[in-house]
Amino acid sequence: MSKLLIVGLPFFPHKYQYLVDSYLDIGIDVRVLLNSDFDSEYKENSEKFITYAGKSKLKRMVNYISIVSRFKPKNIDCYDYSILSIFYIFVAKLLGIRTRYWLIGWELVGDYQNTNQSILFNNAIVFFKKHLSRLCLYLSDVVYAKEHHHIKSIESINRKLLRKTILIYNCVPVEKHNPRFLERLSNKRDFLYANAVIAKRNVIDLLKDFEQLKERGINFTSSIYGFNSIENNAYSKRGEHYSRKALEYYYKAHLEDMVDVHGFVRNIKEVMVKYKFFLLPADIVLANYALLEAMSIGLVPIVYPGDGYEEIVQDGVNGIVAKNRDMLTALERALKLSDDEYTMFSNNAHKTIRNKFSIELWKEKLAKNIK
Repeated sequence: MSKLLIVGLPFFPHKYQYLVDSYLDIGIDVRVLLNSDFDSEYKENSEKFITYAGKSKLKRMVNYISIVSRFKPKNIDCYDYSILSIFYIFVAKLLGIRTRYWLIGWELVGDYQNTNQSILFNNAIVFFKKHLSRLCLYLSDVVYAKEHHHIKSIESINRKLLRKTILIYNCVPVEKHNPRFLERLSNKRDFLYANAVIAKRNVIDLLKDFEQLKERGINFTSSIYGFNSIENNAYSKRGEHYSRKALEYYYKAHLEDMVDVHGFVRNIKEVMVKYKFFLLPADIVLANYALLEAMSIGLVPIVYPGDGYEEIVQDGVNGIVAKNRDMLTALERALKLSDDEYTMFSNNAHKTIRNKFSIELWKEKLAKNIK
């Protein structure tokens, strides 16, 4: 049986359970070295496949060497969340272990939006991390790119690196039939935003649109999940400065009667079932995990025409595209849909995920390049 060690993850929310389950289903013995302290919520899984490396970088390095020695993996999947990626891959290279390097965001160009320190210190860390990430491209055996812009970045660094790069969009479990409408639509709230509150997802713009809806006397209900500035027990810290700015605008606009705000939750699908529409006013749409999850259970997406949107959302067919980033008009369109129109959109959204982004399709790519 092939053995795989996953490293670099700073947290283990519901979406990574999909990944582990997929590996187990295709007969791979998988372990996860998690960059956090013990979490009692995952005690059951901890006994099966999770080892907690701790938050100290030195402790993580020691635990990595330890688990590699004991588990003896033939493959290592490294998620590029920290500067230790270069350490994980370099050690694996010395030991002859096949490494697969997973890009997660904007690390190849410098992810400045999620930094939380002083500007000078921030810029130095991001610059350093960017060049370490680029070095990881050369040292790894396989590179997994999850977003369109990854391919463009790799091509600009060195076209030859594309030979070992695999484009693999996120996928989610999806039932054969749309599970959505076993209860009346009138029992559902209207809009849900559930992603990190960061600049590239334009949440302040969304709040301004909600403010205009209120000023026009249009009734609606909505929730925004993902404020670091409220609470965050599930994910690593991201974009706290922008999160605070967005929360300040929320209170300034007096939206409390129509819009709820929350931190992160581990399993957003438990929240999604209460809503009709899923909002993603983002610069990158393909393939946002929460968007895929929402559509898989029949929520109708409303998105910006961000990178890759046309692969997922067709305006007037399975969702609504805020053309020219005019989210206000899109929200008004959504609120005017009849129940029959909404049901058609919902069924088409579900079919899109079932046919193009189901976990079964993902397993085929995951099984490749494994010793």
